[in-house]
Amino acid sequence: MDGHQIDIIRLAWARELGLPDRALGDPGTRHVRVDEAADRIRFVTVAGASALVGPGWAVERAGQQDDDELVHAGGLLTLAKDHAGRCSGPVELGWAADFGKSIAVEEPLVSHKRDHVVELQGLCPPDDVAEADLTGKSTWYTIVDDDHRPLASAGYAEWQGIVADMGALTVPFARRRGLGATAAQLATNDALDAGLIPQWRAHRDNVASRRLAARLGYEELGTHLSVAVTASTV
Repeated sequence: MDGHQIDIIRLAWARELGLPDRALGDPGTRHVRVDEAADRIRFVTVAGASALVGPGWAVERAGQQDDDELVHAGGLLTLAKDHAGRCSGPVELGWAADFGKSIAVEEPLVSHKRDHVVELQGLCPPDDVAEADLTGKSTWYTIVDDDHRPLASAGYAEWQGIVADMGALTVPFARRRGLGATAAQLATNDALDAGLIPQWRAHRDNVASRRLAARLGYEELGTHLSVAVTASTV
């Protein structure tokens, strides 16, 4: 990623968090926004800069921890120990800067229909479906077999007008055949062709997803954590 592309990514996340456009432009600086109505604490790092958004009590407590401590689920959860905090785990953020030139599967049969995405999700484990969030996307590349049964799909949704939020999913019986990589490469190239910066999200312990992203040229430069909170139980 070059400096201009990183600036665009920082801008997208600043807008997502309700911060000034240039808020994430200073590496080594943590930017905070107090939102007393928030039902979650959000912490994001992007290329050395960080931001924290949440209720005032959370922002105050976070002042006692550095970014390395907060970037782990346990650190952020500590802030909400008396507010019934719930965190699904850190999500690693990666971005792609260049078009991929190699496709694992030659001349794949591709569908762009939402119906095939829905059918594919019905064949996959719920956790995988939730992380890919393909029905939350708007553009899809679904590889189907000769009988038009879906095998793998990848798609993206335009996010903050400048980023393509990606997702990918492969049915269990068709994995390790390059189908997911092919679908994801096609979707990534399409996003780049549309003038967007592709963004890949993967839970830290989802090694397969992170390896796929790295294979496609995504560079991990950030982390996102979100802890759902309720009113104080003290």
